[in-house]
Amino acid sequence: MAVEKMKMMNLVALKRDAHSILREIVLNGSIHITNSGNSENFTMKYMDSQIGIFNDMGVEVDKIRPYHREKVFKKRKYKELIDQMFDFFDTKEEDITLNELQNLNYSEKLKLLDDISEKSSTIKSKEDENRKKRAEIKILLNAMEYFSDNDMKISEFYKLKHINFDMGQISKNSWIKLKANYENIKGIVVHLGTSSYGETVIIFTPSIYERDTKYFIRSLSFDRIELPNLDISFKDFIKSKSEELESLEREQEEILKQKAEFKNKYWQDILGFYYRYKIIEKIEELEGHIAESKNFILLSAFVPESKVESIKNSVEKVSESALIYFEDDTEIPSKFKIPTKLKNNFILKPFEALVKMYSIPDYKETDPTPFFAITYLLLFGMMFGDVGQGLIFVIAGMLLSKKLGVIAKIIQRIGFSSMFFGFVYGSVFGIEELIPALIIRPMNDINTILVATIGLGILMIIIAYFINFRNLKMRKEFGKLFFDKNGLSGFLFYISFIVIVLNTVLLKNYVSVNISSMITIVSVVILVVTSTFMFMKPKLVPMISKTEEKEEFSPVESGFEMFETVMGFFSNTLSFIRVGAFAINHVGLFMAFHALGQMLGSSVGNIFMIVLGNIFIVCLEGLIVFIQAIRLEYYELFSKYFNGEGINYEPLKVDLKEEN
Repeated sequence: MAVEKMKMMNLVALKRDAHSILREIVLNGSIHITNSGNSENFTMKYMDSQIGIFNDMGVEVDKIRPYHREKVFKKRKYKELIDQMFDFFDTKEEDITLNELQNLNYSEKLKLLDDISEKSSTIKSKEDENRKKRAEIKILLNAMEYFSDNDMKISEFYKLKHINFDMGQISKNSWIKLKANYENIKGIVVHLGTSSYGETVIIFTPSIYERDTKYFIRSLSFDRIELPNLDISFKDFIKSKSEELESLEREQEEILKQKAEFKNKYWQDILGFYYRYKIIEKIEELEGHIAESKNFILLSAFVPESKVESIKNSVEKVSESALIYFEDDTEIPSKFKIPTKLKNNFILKPFEALVKMYSIPDYKETDPTPFFAITYLLLFGMMFGDVGQGLIFVIAGMLLSKKLGVIAKIIQRIGFSSMFFGFVYGSVFGIEELIPALIIRPMNDINTILVATIGLGILMIIIAYFINFRNLKMRKEFGKLFFDKNGLSGFLFYISFIVIVLNTVLLKNYVSVNISSMITIVSVVILVVTSTFMFMKPKLVPMISKTEEKEEFSPVESGFEMFETVMGFFSNTLSFIRVGAFAINHVGLFMAFHALGQMLGSSVGNIFMIVLGNIFIVCLEGLIVFIQAIRLEYYELFSKYFNGEGINYEPLKVDLKEEN
């Protein structure tokens, strides 16, 4: 439950081993190369300070330059052939899962891919031709169904001397348009039928109006159906075409069998081709970030400590001469931003998504995920405490796990929190008569629940301060640690402020006047001293630490900042009263639906309103509470301890979905 420790990997290897080494690094999938703000070639920039180390080891790497290799692999052709295969088998790239690379020779296997492509093209051509013929026959049979019992010969239509005919299909909208303009058509329109392809019609017009008719049917997007000029009856023609369609469908079944056999024979090879393409794609990306000298390649990258041995073994497996060593994070120059990799258990991990939605934690910063997860579950559960409604969240999270991924896991967890506080409040689907309250019923003791939530908010803010103390110490920002509003001065100011309020409202009833007065005096003194420290922060920080960012001192600006700080302390604390307010509102909202149900005057109506109320509460109020809990985390707590100026750890690896 922390930010995983990173090391800087430095690699020097002979050029002849370059491809094999880079391939293993890509397959390992654990190095992070570049980050924004650095040069285009991260290795070039980093190696400026490392060359001396390698020279001391006897490795001459003078005159380094960006790595350049002539691309001999026909990547575009490779990709086109693979896309063709996926299209042939109706497969999507995102559905492909592969965990290991098959040993395939590039040049030999590329020729094999050409052969596979040629064979698949033959099958696909047969399939496309078959599909086209079947579609044409189906359209024709649908159009001629009107004449299915007619012994009239088709050629009779073509023997009409003064009458033209046009048979075809139009859309539903065009059919409506045609009917609306029927009186303007100088001819006869016969509706032959309706199908999935559209409306089938035949139009008979005198020859003298042929041109007008052509213009009109063109406006209808008329899809013409050509009748064959055959000396055969409609009845016999339909029978013949039906038999032909049956033959084509049998042929299609044979084609599908061929496709299945073809896939069974070559699918593993095709997957291997695809995986190799993805590897080469990443190798070429990696080549843009390495450097070279006359005989060597050089690579620098960030590697998680847990992956150090793994990547060493991967490199040593393909090159005995490669030199690889790892620097501790304390030895990495400060100008290089170390990526952040969060490491949490399965319970807390889903909440990383909500943390990252705000910002990425800095490497030298406490992972906020554990504190965020615990406090978020507390806040949500307190605002939405109900056993039955919480159970719905749990079930919904389980059912939607494949579609929503990490969001579904969060829904599950907040559901459990809601169930827990449902037992605390004694509420099941809004009904408080089924189980007893373990601690409190919000509606029965409003003052207690409101005070308790403010107290919880104070506790969370205090913990947030201590987390920030640790963060400032890790970043060696000692000036801010002592004098910042989120540092020790701000903490003592806040505590003194709280003590004064508690003494005024509560403590004076339980202690003597002298003790109460002493508490007030001490607290006021601390307020004055700490406020002075915060006011003078721009002048005091350089005295503690010369490395921290210096601020120009402005009395007016500092005065306004102090006022903002005081108001911030007040508003941050009172914001948590909404937790109690939502807990009360949650009960009140169901009571409103329950009252409406009773007004209906029947048990069925009452049950209906209870069900409707629960649906409304789960869907709408659940969403509102979800957002409110995030708001409290982001604005009231993150502002105290979360810097969020890090960069996400993004390892260079082949992006393939893991097999389940």
